[in-house]
Amino acid sequence: MKTIAKFWLLLMALNAFLACSEQEQEELDLSEAKILISPQIKSPIKDTAGDILLEEIEKRTGLHLGLTNNWDAKTTIALALAEEIELFGEEVPARGAKSAEELQKEGYRIFNENKGGKNTIWILGADARGILYGIGKLLRTAKMSNGNITIDSKIDFSEAPEYTLRGHQFGYRNTANSWDAWTVEQFDQHFREQVLFGANSFENIPFQEVNSSPHFKVDPQIMEVELSKICEKYDAEYWVWTPAPHDLKVTNAHQEGLEEQEAFFAKCPRLDGVFVPGGDPGENHPAQLIPYLNDLSARLHKYHPDAGIWVSLQGFNKEKVDYFFAYLEENNPDWLKGLVYGPSSPPIDLERERLPKKYLHRFYPDITHTVRCQYPVDNWDQAFALTLGREPCNPQPLMYTELFNRDSKFTDGFITYSDGSHDDVNKVLWSQLGVDPNNDPKEIVLEYTQFFFGPDVAEAAAQGIFALEENWDGPILKTIPLRKPWPYGKGWKIAIHICRAIGGGNNW
Repeated sequence: MKTIAKFWLLLMALNAFLACSEQEQEELDLSEAKILISPQIKSPIKDTAGDILLEEIEKRTGLHLGLTNNWDAKTTIALALAEEIELFGEEVPARGAKSAEELQKEGYRIFNENKGGKNTIWILGADARGILYGIGKLLRTAKMSNGNITIDSKIDFSEAPEYTLRGHQFGYRNTANSWDAWTVEQFDQHFREQVLFGANSFENIPFQEVNSSPHFKVDPQIMEVELSKICEKYDAEYWVWTPAPHDLKVTNAHQEGLEEQEAFFAKCPRLDGVFVPGGDPGENHPAQLIPYLNDLSARLHKYHPDAGIWVSLQGFNKEKVDYFFAYLEENNPDWLKGLVYGPSSPPIDLERERLPKKYLHRFYPDITHTVRCQYPVDNWDQAFALTLGREPCNPQPLMYTELFNRDSKFTDGFITYSDGSHDDVNKVLWSQLGVDPNNDPKEIVLEYTQFFFGPDVAEAAAQGIFALEENWDGPILKTIPLRKPWPYGKGWKIAIHICRAIGGGNNW
């Protein structure tokens, strides 16, 4: 019997050893990898790509992988454009069909090639942005801890974005709940992280007064230019939200508005889009707003020839809406790049239907507020609504996935409305759905938690995020065991009555 027992113990140990060995073979160790970057990748992305890999890996592991210009390392992370034939004397793996994702705009492919006993993690991008998105996929899926970084040795993943515009508004102003206290370096890091999850655009709200926030660490007139520089560093579009003068019929308002805008255009190293809301704020009739936008376009193109003018119909009544679309049909203006759909705009499907195909349609979804907003929390207990207010920590991956797929199909992309860091999960979710609307929100959140919290707690943290959303579904009282003894004496009865008083719905 002892011999049989020893046999089974040995067999179990062997199985455990083989299982560990198989797992080790499936996980490729990158802790001694070197990074090889093609000289065909133009600056500044060539430098930016190397900095991202080196810095983000070192933050999480303490490892400094280092850059190289040769293939001497046993393991290499190689970045190249998908159209390249060779890289430092080595053949770049054959491209797929012409429809392959890595050959489409902003597309990429990441995969491992084992050749001659050496491993190469290839990141092939269709363009500079594709390179950055491939790096993002590596950093989101690699398992990193102190002194270690591994990735699935069988990794082979490619994608190209479905929506051409995927961005978020970061207005450097007092109404934001966090980033009016940020430095340039903090904005740089946050923009980097958004790019790694698929964002390609950022929108600022310029013309803020220096004393408008007690938290400003940087003069807003300086920051609005620094944000432009950061966007250039990551090849991201820089947009601005700039309302027209409140009443364009006032003497000199039209001209003064143009002069203020032109001074700003002149100092921005990069500017891609100027969004002028038709309302919220703004009460101008399109009869006054349209000539202003036409003149604004001429000022803009003096400094940024490829930038576009965008306008929303927020707050427009039927007469104003009809006037605007009639103007487009009759005049077919070239100065207008596209229409923005935002809160209080006409129905999104109606806008898309009436907008001539010449013009793009941008979404401006509010992913930051919970009540008195475009997308109020569904089935939310009034006790939460009255106590948490409009901007609590509000990760809602399931709700926003449903809303994204319902509304985004009418648009060419989005720049979301955000007023703080409390909605960062929502930003990542929208960016990833903008890349692929079929992305599973559970996988998106899991990559988010692995990237920011590490592999050891990624699964638990992802479950926690979904639990936060679930906690907001339905009456609070349904979770309170009323029939069980309450440990705080008779005071619990008063608490229950208060909850019922403010709960709404069936709790009244």
